[in-house]
Amino acid sequence: MHLDPAKIPGYVKGQPPNQEIFRKISYMDELEAMWGRKWGAQSKVGKLSYAIVSPPSDNEESAEILEDPVFYGLPDGVRPNLEKMREQYKALVNVLLENGVELEEMEVPQYFMGPYCRNRMVWAPASAFVINGGAIVPRYGLAPWRKGLEVVIGRKLAAIGCPILYTVHGTGIMESGGNIFFLDPHHALIGIGPSGNEEGFEQVSHVLHRNGIKEIHKVVFTGDIHLDIVFGLADSRLGLVYPPGLDEKTLDYLNAKGIELVEVSDEEHKNSACNILALEPGKIIMVAGNPRASGILRRRGVEVIEVEMSEFVLAGGGPHCAVGCLIREPGPLLI
Repeated sequence: MHLDPAKIPGYVKGQPPNQEIFRKISYMDELEAMWGRKWGAQSKVGKLSYAIVSPPSDNEESAEILEDPVFYGLPDGVRPNLEKMREQYKALVNVLLENGVELEEMEVPQYFMGPYCRNRMVWAPASAFVINGGAIVPRYGLAPWRKGLEVVIGRKLAAIGCPILYTVHGTGIMESGGNIFFLDPHHALIGIGPSGNEEGFEQVSHVLHRNGIKEIHKVVFTGDIHLDIVFGLADSRLGLVYPPGLDEKTLDYLNAKGIELVEVSDEEHKNSACNILALEPGKIIMVAGNPRASGILRRRGVEVIEVEMSEFVLAGGGPHCAVGCLIREPGPLLI
């Protein structure tokens, strides 16, 4: 292949490359040419075009869970029905494909051992967390049966060509996809609680600031494992919230940003009502069986696609947990 001078900044035949020019070129300017795609999902409502999903595996109905359900985060001892969960997964995938989302499936061993014990919740790849330019690989801290999934996620991201910008390390904990929430490409919430600590907050904040985030609000919560269990965006200025799950400063912050908050009842909170996945502004996937919340959203002009995900709810999540967003449009700006 011959040299194309038009593609080389500052090219002059017979002279060495102009280093000063190349030192001023941004990584983002080279992203698609070098890494194959415009990687970035620095939004929660911008149109979703590319994502990772993970078929439910035998790990969700294991003998280990039955032997000690409390240890495995199931205090009532009720496990999801794996056959039913797989059918519900197929329905979710069909909705995503029907809405033009290109999908990658994550390959998880049917018997998946982390560093301490067999894992569960390996159906939840939302921690494949992609910001402008590439991914932040999480570090799990919620429970021993979550640790190790970050390795599978990291390998999958590398296999599909997504650059890894950062890996949470040291004693930092940040289960990225559920604990970092973009209000728009420049404003983010980061949760501190069962699945995110101060060191994890400091590590990811540094990376986000270098990738266009101008303002980060720290959310302190204790009652739920992830921020996306108590808060979800249906449009740039419309969200679902379970108020007991958030601190007052965060509720005040969201109100100050002009986001209308639809309060979710205790009953619908237990049915993962807040764990919504936006396909584009004003169009979401929601767990079926939340008539009050879905009704209010529809009256506000939101298109709500309800998907039966009762077994995912039993497992601790919903559509937001089950989809790792790789590429989204930026979506509307707050200001």
